[in-house]
Amino acid sequence: MAFRLLTLGELRLLDPSGNVASFPEKGLLILTYLFAHPQRTQSRSLLSRLLWDKVEAAQAYTNLRKTLSRIDARQQELGHRFIEMTQSDIKLDGSAIQCDVARLQMPPAADVLSELRSLVGLFSRLFLESVDSTNDTLSAWIKQQREQHLGRLRETLMEAVPLATSASDIALVKDAALRIFQYDPDDEMIVALLAETYSTEGKVRTARNIFDGQKQKLWGNLTLGPDIHALNVVRKVFEKQRGPGHVLPHVDRHLGVPDVDTVLKRAVPRLVLLPPVESVAGSQPLLPFADALIEDVTIALCSLTSVSVVAPYTAAQIGRHSDKANTIAQHSIAYVLDTKLTGHGAQSSLFVQLVYFANDEVIWADRYDMERDGLAAQRRQIARRISMAITGQIERNELAREYFERSPTAYHHYLLGQRHLKHLGLPDIRRARKEFRAALHDSPYFSPALSGIARTYSREWLITARGDTQLLKEAEKHANQAIAAGQDMVGGYRELGVAKLLLGGIDESVEALELAETLSPHYADVAADYADTLVHASEPRQALEKIEKAIDLNPLSPDVYLWTGAGASYCLGEYDQALSYIDRMADSGLANRLSAASWAMLGNQRRAKSFVRKARETNPDFDVDTWLAAVPLKEQWQKDHYRDGLRKAGF
Repeated sequence: MAFRLLTLGELRLLDPSGNVASFPEKGLLILTYLFAHPQRTQSRSLLSRLLWDKVEAAQAYTNLRKTLSRIDARQQELGHRFIEMTQSDIKLDGSAIQCDVARLQMPPAADVLSELRSLVGLFSRLFLESVDSTNDTLSAWIKQQREQHLGRLRETLMEAVPLATSASDIALVKDAALRIFQYDPDDEMIVALLAETYSTEGKVRTARNIFDGQKQKLWGNLTLGPDIHALNVVRKVFEKQRGPGHVLPHVDRHLGVPDVDTVLKRAVPRLVLLPPVESVAGSQPLLPFADALIEDVTIALCSLTSVSVVAPYTAAQIGRHSDKANTIAQHSIAYVLDTKLTGHGAQSSLFVQLVYFANDEVIWADRYDMERDGLAAQRRQIARRISMAITGQIERNELAREYFERSPTAYHHYLLGQRHLKHLGLPDIRRARKEFRAALHDSPYFSPALSGIARTYSREWLITARGDTQLLKEAEKHANQAIAAGQDMVGGYRELGVAKLLLGGIDESVEALELAETLSPHYADVAADYADTLVHASEPRQALEKIEKAIDLNPLSPDVYLWTGAGASYCLGEYDQALSYIDRMADSGLANRLSAASWAMLGNQRRAKSFVRKARETNPDFDVDTWLAAVPLKEQWQKDHYRDGLRKAGF
């Protein structure tokens, strides 16, 4: 067997045994380019510009010469020559190597359905999907190749549609259409074909109504009337079907809703609806129903002009991917609908949460009971409700994003700061503060950055445990500035609540965080901060309920959530539960003091002392009484409880 070059998905070279063979990355790109070239040859000058278009021509040529030298050396090691090099040209020798897309240069098979099946299998992955190039010339060439592949698949699909009669043929047509929709969601013929296919299968009984623009039928069976904002969203959803000459009625600007033209000028964000997963055993029989429900919603959203929906096939692939976040980022997806089945048997429910991917913010979440009786009717109603909720929430969030996008540089620094804040170490906290200050340098009244700075100060106070009130004063100052700069944004109120808590103003903290939760009821981080405040307010039972809500909204929880859950559990005397929360932390060393106290209260002195030693290594000056004097706790019993555990542990 010959060597084989794989270009669809990850770019790899396989040896005759099927094992990955090491080869220079630029060499693999040269091989890919030559395979796609009709003459299988290209000049050195053109290849140098293809691979290095951002440097001087002489430097690009030098880079190519060095790359070719490495390729030649590797070819000698492998004992095969894939390319021949002259002073002016590079030529592919196809006798020793094959390529997965070479068959596209061959005439199509006479059997159209067979050809379509072959192409669907071939295009299960994107051409050069793993290549992340900042090179404009190379990126343009990759895009051109992908469009050619898509055109070949689409042409074959259209020929196959009238020939598809059996169930397997129709499934093949749907699969091909989904793959095209994945890359070109604006292809109206493909969207119409999908709508027809799903309607034929009985999966989307409202599909034709949506594509026909019959708004009334979409709203007809809703039990609750939509608010003015939701009605405006529906106007925008169906604007495309009414035609360019249609004039939409004026909406009062005092309601805070912009006209359609303003919204349509904005870049259209991408949305992926991930298929449901089973969170506990016992709900398996309902998985097919829940999966079909999410597929219904996906297709129902295809007619939106305010969002681009990722096809169910790709959504399923993303859902199964081990590195889901990186895959979502690669596909420029802005919104993710996570879904999971919870409960057991008759008590099962579908939990859905809409996440804005850029900062992992949960902007909406809900739970729907899944009763076996009347599933078909229930499915249609749930699909409608989820569809409208997604539409409204994305529209609201996109309107809020306009605030961020007035200053792209500030927003970029803000996002970098947010990513640093996901870690609780002191170096990360200070890196985050630096990024937030850079954002303010570009935009002095950027409320989210002011909120971010406030958070870094309160986090630093907690991590260092030195009782430095100046840090908290800075946090309070920046939180108030954030509120002044963006009065309708949740961040300032949230940070004010945290700062007030740590300064001892527990009642003021509760008030601020109640307001923050009112402004953003599905914001997991706000719920987590509220839980922390309730711990300090000597309400650990309520705190535990609130932190579980936060974890439900944000299942891959940051350490600070679990730390709060551990603290609430300790206050309730649930020491095993406290340790269980700590064990789930990515960096459990941050809770060494609490671990020591919990083990001491369980009577395990050996484990307690080991955590005391670890805590002393990072903070040798820690003093129980100094720390308790600085930590605001509403009830004395709570301070006594902490002191008892820490003293028993050996602090």
